[in-house]
Amino acid sequence: MRLGKRPATPAQPTYRAGDVLTLKSGGRPMTVTWTGPVLFAPGNWLICQWFGDDGELQQEMFPEETLERAHNTLAA
Repeated sequence: MRLGKRPATPAQPTYRAGDVLTLKSGGRPMTVTWTGPVLFAPGNWLICQWFGDDGELQQEMFPEETLERAHNTLAA
């Protein structure tokens, strides 16, 4: 029996939990709560949280390459 190729291991994550990031396209500063590979897509993904305009806590998952460090913010 022949096994298929193993998927390539993603590179070491650039960011870690607690880092404050923004989308490269703009938006609110977000705090990283989790980072790592996922089964449904290649590369590293991050779960980020932020407060919306209404004060509600928001959370979403983003591919690492769409994010950058936030400027002029204080890390928690």
